[in-house]
Amino acid sequence: MGIALLSLRQAEKVEPQLKAAIKAVPLAQKALAQAATAAAPKPKTLAEAGLSARERLALREGPAEAVAAALNARQYVQQIVAKEREVTRAQMVWALGRIEPNEIDNMLRSLAKMRGRYATLVLEYAQNERPIGTVALEELRGLRVRIEEFERGLETIKTAILDGTAEVAGVKVAQL
Repeated sequence: MGIALLSLRQAEKVEPQLKAAIKAVPLAQKALAQAATAAAPKPKTLAEAGLSARERLALREGPAEAVAAALNARQYVQQIVAKEREVTRAQMVWALGRIEPNEIDNMLRSLAKMRGRYATLVLEYAQNERPIGTVALEELRGLRVRIEEFERGLETIKTAILDGTAEVAGVKVAQL
């Protein structure tokens, strides 16, 4: 069993969710049992399920429920894409939780400072008549990479705010 370290924001977000999940388990089990008893009769053999010989061979003596779950490649990829979206959304809700406006402001200020520093360095190195050194070039490259990462992060956060995955204190949820 692993030990998870949570930030204060994550811990505050997780505790009510865990309590709700624990309470929901018996209800979910009951609903699942009712759904299983109310389901239509399942085929008893692989041949009755209408599978090709290749599919029957692949499932060889598997349960009839596995037959119903057999998907073609396109359906499986669509299922992967939908699951990826769902898992990513759940993780974003859990990780971001409620964002305070000052957190966004701090990020924007940091990004602006990095952009300003980058522009200043480029102008400074352009004034030199000597070729730019390796150390200076690495500093520029590192700064550019940090700027790009902050920009991507900002876009991710803006998208999360717009699609309702992240909540900003004092801001209404977007109605799309």
